[in-house]
Amino acid sequence: MPRTVDLSVPRWAHVVTVFLLIGGGFVAGVAALLDLVVEGLGFVESGYLPSLAVAVLLYLAICAVWFARTRNGDGGSSVWSGIPESQYTGRHAESGGIARQEQEDAIRELQDEHE
Repeated sequence: MPRTVDLSVPRWAHVVTVFLLIGGGFVAGVAALLDLVVEGLGFVESGYLPSLAVAVLLYLAICAVWFARTRNGDGGSSVWSGIPESQYTGRHAESGGIARQEQEDAIRELQDEHE
């Protein structure tokens, strides 16, 4: 009798890993650039800690905006939630954007008829 082992990683582990890897690079880079600018302008001698705090806050704000844009109105999430509707028939036409546009138009028509 063969035995199998499930080595799949939960989705939340992928999200946390990507959040930390991308966030770490972003925060370190922005903090270093801000530190160079602050020291170059002569505001402070060592401005890395304040620059690091600003970079962390900026990254958290960007993540919050992204999270808010990718949520549906009903609390679920969809890949299409983060894509502006104007791009359905343009950039994303070949990946299902035209069908998505038609579905949303049909839902709007049904809602208009119901009202």
